[in-house]
Amino acid sequence: MAEDKQIDLLKSLIENKEKIEKDIEEAKKRIIPTVNIINILGCAYDEVKNSSLLHNIFKIKFKYENKEIDFAKDFSEYIIKEKLKNDSLNINSSKIESYNEIYSSSEGWRKIDLLIKADNFEIIIENKIWADDQPNQLKDYYNNRIENKNNDKIKDNIFIVYLTRNRDKPKEISIDRELIEELENKNKICYISHDDIAEWIRNSILNKYQFLKDEKFQLIYSALIQIAYNEKYISKKTEENKMELNEIKNFFEENNYFENLLNKDETIKDSFDKLNKFYELLENAQKVILDKKVELISDDINYSLKVSEFIKSVQSNNGVDYMKGACFYSREEIIRSVFNYHGYSRNIDIPIENTNCGIYLEQHINYNLCISVYSINNDIINKLREEPIKTEIGKILDKDSDKYEEDSDKGYIYSRYIDIEKDKPEEIGQKIIDLYNLLKEKITQ
Repeated sequence: MAEDKQIDLLKSLIENKEKIEKDIEEAKKRIIPTVNIINILGCAYDEVKNSSLLHNIFKIKFKYENKEIDFAKDFSEYIIKEKLKNDSLNINSSKIESYNEIYSSSEGWRKIDLLIKADNFEIIIENKIWADDQPNQLKDYYNNRIENKNNDKIKDNIFIVYLTRNRDKPKEISIDRELIEELENKNKICYISHDDIAEWIRNSILNKYQFLKDEKFQLIYSALIQIAYNEKYISKKTEENKMELNEIKNFFEENNYFENLLNKDETIKDSFDKLNKFYELLENAQKVILDKKVELISDDINYSLKVSEFIKSVQSNNGVDYMKGACFYSREEIIRSVFNYHGYSRNIDIPIENTNCGIYLEQHINYNLCISVYSINNDIINKLREEPIKTEIGKILDKDSDKYEEDSDKGYIYSRYIDIEKDKPEEIGQKIIDLYNLLKEKITQ
């Protein structure tokens, strides 16, 4: 009988889906309207661009009424003093710089999302919105920074910030339990959310520096407001998110969902059991929907996996240093990324060693698969646009076809869209290999 009620409630949810959505939209009209420019541009959940935005905050420094304003220093105070409770480290006397997408060591291939570097400490910031942890990722970052330093003062003061949507902890695939316990015991690692970043911007910058409201600082002020709002948006802490939850709750109450499911006279345990079963039913319904979404993109996923296999076969024949650091994502990782990242996934990521340049094979539900040559480093971008390398890249990516595009987005210097019905996986794999060989020869000179 209880199972029948659960099925009836699920049917009611499905039948009233449009009404619930309409009620949510009407409710949102009653709150103060907002404009999230970052989301409008399609960058709200983009980790690379989000890290770039944060970097551009951290690197702001100027003088106001003979006082030095340094946002990287303010963030360092927030992490080291407030979050990690370390009052012994002198931050105010430090010269602090911020870096974005920086190699963790001169010999390695791993890039740290954000690094705040001072003469007596460093803060490694790993930014996770939807991407999964990589094998030994945080462990390598930390060990590489320690091994690169001869100064004991630096070695003892290297901190990690693991930035996620909901203060999640890193998985053991990224950093082993023993090391993470050591770092936690020594107050050298902290877990913060993007909502925490929003609160830091509000409390430690906007409220602290009231003069930023002056007209001459309006560009900085408005940018900080937008970035802070987007950080809340990432963590789903906006008024719109709260309104949506309230409307769903109201729908449950108006239709007596819980009264129909539960009995007043039953034990708390019985009520818990019924709620758990209903929750499991909703989870299973969600899985059915996810399976349908997988079905819609399965051809693209299978295609990109064939491209990966072709490249890996060539890679294995060229020694361990060939395409060092290349990431070929599995079916499960691609699916997880597409679902979590609003229809986007990076399926292949091949860095050009010791440069800020890489080759991507990415999936977008609006235009399927695409190869891109990517860099946000101005020196590298200028090199990529010089002749003869520009012409050679154009030949590889079929410049004369309608599949070719330049500067499709920030950092995407050259792109080539893929037609899985006409382009063979081996041909696309060979194009990526040819690009890698060309860029490794020309860019690393």
